[in-house]
Amino acid sequence: MNNTLLENSTQWMKSDPQNSKRTLQRHKLIDRIATALMSLAALLLVLVLLSVIGILLYRGLSTISWKFLTTAGTFTEIGGGIGPQIFVSVYILFLSLLFTTPLGVGAAIYLAEYAKPGRLTTAIRFSTETLASVPSIVFGIFGAIVFLTVMGLGYSVLSGALTLTLLNLPLMVRIAEDAIRAVPNAYREASLALAGTQWETIRKIILPAALPGIITAIVLTGGRIIGETAPLILTTGTTISPNAQYSLNPFQTGETLAVHIWVLKIVGVPGLKDAQKVADGTAAVLLLIVLIVNVGAAYLSQRLQKNLRGAR
Repeated sequence: MNNTLLENSTQWMKSDPQNSKRTLQRHKLIDRIATALMSLAALLLVLVLLSVIGILLYRGLSTISWKFLTTAGTFTEIGGGIGPQIFVSVYILFLSLLFTTPLGVGAAIYLAEYAKPGRLTTAIRFSTETLASVPSIVFGIFGAIVFLTVMGLGYSVLSGALTLTLLNLPLMVRIAEDAIRAVPNAYREASLALAGTQWETIRKIILPAALPGIITAIVLTGGRIIGETAPLILTTGTTISPNAQYSLNPFQTGETLAVHIWVLKIVGVPGLKDAQKVADGTAAVLLLIVLIVNVGAAYLSQRLQKNLRGAR
């Protein structure tokens, strides 16, 4: 059939060379316009990213100092800092990923390697897609009801971490499952042909090959965790006890960097001389943390992919 179409198109071009030349020129022009539009869209994304980074750093870098990063804030001057907020942000990030990663990757392995078409698989996928579309404030209310009231955890870092785990599980499952499915079937067939069990194939072949994609899932999930405010306001609180600013006790209240910005900009801190400057500095620190984590993860992912290509 393809040969017939090629012969017909060749005969048509020979029969009417002028018309065929105009048609070819028009197609080339359309191709150039489409390429220019796609390039413009990509350039716009880069410009937006650079604008966000540039504006936040320009307004906030002047506030950042060693004292600002390591000490607690005060209500009278900017001489304090956001040290406890940085600690709480990292602590909640660690706890949430500690719960989210094994659950999400485990569910992704089941869906990609074990699940067969049926009602159970359909129900799991429907639940995942539905949870992904639920607003974060709803998860905050759910966490306040279940973890604070029913389980009696109260306003605590643990309540916030568990709430963020539920919020980010759909994202982790979706990206990890795509990474696992992207592993060529030849890897599975070769392992099974060498008398490897299915679990050995998954553990020794599939997961190492899918590790760069799983790292991407962890980074994206971590970005959402460190930037969330509404669920944490309702479950973790908006203050840090002076006696537990750097405490590892998960039952203490806490305030992350994102919540701290919300408090400064929306609620306000009476007596603070320059809340805007503190908020700008906090936003710049939060942005730098996210950038450092993303750059580090990208570098690690490239190294893993390079090692995998070398192994193959």
